[in-house]
Amino acid sequence: EKAFRPVDLGGQPQMLYRTGDLAKLRADGTVEVLGRIDTQVKLRGFRIELGEIESRLRAMDGVQKVAVDVKSRANGDRQLVAYIVAENGAVVDGSALRSALSAVLPNYMVPQAYVTLPALPQTANGKLDRKSLPDPDSTGQATPMVAASRAMANTATEEQLVTIWGAVLGNDAISTTDTLFDLGADSLMVFRIAARMIEAGLNLEAKHLLDHPTIKALAEFADSRVAEPEKPAAPLLKDFRNGARRNMRIAT
Repeated sequence: EKAFRPVDLGGQPQMLYRTGDLAKLRADGTVEVLGRIDTQVKLRGFRIELGEIESRLRAMDGVQKVAVDVKSRANGDRQLVAYIVAENGAVVDGSALRSALSAVLPNYMVPQAYVTLPALPQTANGKLDRKSLPDPDSTGQATPMVAASRAMANTATEEQLVTIWGAVLGNDAISTTDTLFDLGADSLMVFRIAARMIEAGLNLEAKHLLDHPTIKALAEFADSRVAEPEKPAAPLLKDFRNGARRNMRIAT
């Protein structure tokens, strides 16, 4: 019964069915269906309303249509992906969209990848076909919004970091000038990268990733610390598997 609502149409009360679709009335009297408003997903323990993210993006300059969905990376991690149809002649900058969303939404609601499409896929009845939205790394259909040109590693430290970041992010085309945020890294990935840097013997921690979010800047910082006295090695994540640190001895 909650799905039916009394509506006054031309002075006559009518019972209409609430479909849960988001639509807008055009000046010519036609109704354009934009998508569902109850598209809630759960990601990393957070309940996320995709419609709210889409609404924020749709209000931004240069954006004509948008859809947000959860997709899996090559390494199996799930991420939020925004699919953008730009207005005629507009060039949409994924980094700018991410920055604008970060100012109004919590981090867990900000998509990690931004993809441009000529049109959003639709079902036979004209609604958004989420199942047909392409993966961010697919070719021909969509282009992930990352650096247009790739800056190659020039030092041994940069090469180490490119390998580590690429393995965690599932991206083998990382530029040394891409930021962690442009590459779609979340807090969990930051700690995974930090753990691998420790395993590789680099004198770097998670906080350094946030202070120096590009490989180029992080490598320069790491190389500048070579002459500093080494601190006691931080425990590795693998030491704490199964709830207890392995090979730990207690002096008595």
